[in-house]
Amino acid sequence: MLLILLLAVVSMCSACDKSKQADPCNGFAWLTAPVKVGIILKDKVTGENFFLSRNIDVSKITITPAETLTIQTNRNPDTYGALSFLAEQTKKGDIKYTINIPEVGALNLSHTNVEKATGTPCHPSMIIVGEPVIEGYSYTVENKDTYYIITVKM
Repeated sequence: MLLILLLAVVSMCSACDKSKQADPCNGFAWLTAPVKVGIILKDKVTGENFFLSRNIDVSKITITPAETLTIQTNRNPDTYGALSFLAEQTKKGDIKYTINIPEVGALNLSHTNVEKATGTPCHPSMIIVGEPVIEGYSYTVENKDTYYIITVKM
């Protein structure tokens, strides 16, 4: 019994050692929501959505630099029929993509990422994805939280 009491006192004393400085970032996870880009291609005369009306095979679409592409077929009216991918969020500066769509053509898309201070010691900065720009076509951009929806008229 005395041995158990002695062990309990020793283990409590070592747990109470205040000489170690606690790491304020230990166990801290910083995850920013991924920013998605959705591109809706519309015929400038008829208004039809190319991805929905032309049965474009997403596996034949290429994007440089490589990203995973999907065509949204959910019933969300904002993104239905959009070609979607995640925007680059790990680098600051100008980010450029070339998207080749068989039987439609190529799109050049870019956005500028800016590094912003967060004021926290565990994650002192974060990358903010700027509004995308499409070269050579008439387009509009809507920002829905972490989703840029670009409607391009071709």
